[in-house]
Amino acid sequence: MLKEKFYILIENADLLNRESEQELRDLIVKYPYFQAALVLYLKNLKSDKFEDTLKKIAVQIPQRKKLYTYLHERNNTQNYNLAEYPVERNLALHFDYNEETTRGNSLVDKFLASNAGIIIPKKTNDNSEQFSENEIVKKSTEENDEIITETLAVLYYNQKKYDKALEAFRKLSLKYPEKNVYFATRIDEIEKLKNI
Repeated sequence: MLKEKFYILIENADLLNRESEQELRDLIVKYPYFQAALVLYLKNLKSDKFEDTLKKIAVQIPQRKKLYTYLHERNNTQNYNLAEYPVERNLALHFDYNEETTRGNSLVDKFLASNAGIIIPKKTNDNSEQFSENEIVKKSTEENDEIITETLAVLYYNQKKYDKALEAFRKLSLKYPEKNVYFATRIDEIEKLKNI
């Protein structure tokens, strides 16, 4: 399809016919992300394939309300004119930006409008700050009984950290008494390896 013909079809949807349907279908096959061609192709479809095609193509269109309005208007001169959108630059249909479509960003907009600055923590004395950092580091390296799993115990065993593996298997045998026999054999195995 020639560029000039495509622009004419955008400006006057009344010229859409079977020939343009085939040309638009070929254009979509060649350029599957060309939104303007997708919208015109949908507008051109009059057959029973419209619903199925609409379901596939609507996913690629960013503003479905505008798509609905365009597809269901009687003539192209009603409140929506595709010729206003620059198709030449990147060969895509551009929908205008409005406030109704950005309701999800209202929280971000409120934050930006409040001119919130950088939050600077209050300084106390350096010793208490150093102590709290050391405490945090110590807590992060301690193992919690809740996170000990059989996988972690096997990992310790494979890394030849036998003391940690023994401790983990002992905690697991208390935590899961139904697997006590299995854990006991693993503990015996590790103790033998440790004594060698």
